[in-house]
Amino acid sequence: MDLNEIKNLIEIDGGKFIIIEDGKPAMVVISFEEYKKRLTEKKSAAPPAIIRKEQRAVPKELESEELRLEDLPL
Repeated sequence: MDLNEIKNLIEIDGGKFIIIEDGKPAMVVISFEEYKKRLTEKKSAAPPAIIRKEQRAVPKELESEELRLEDLPL
């Protein structure tokens, strides 16, 4: 099947082609209109909620001390 046949089938059916390499899906061919639609949907989707990690307070007696490489857990 050549590219023109794939293009015609996508335009007629509005479908997509999944290209398989080594028995695994490698890429999907869709119409440009479908691609633009998906981009628009993605941009209008609500952003994921931001979850902040709680910061551990540094004990006052350690605030003035300099951090050394030896102090880091490895």
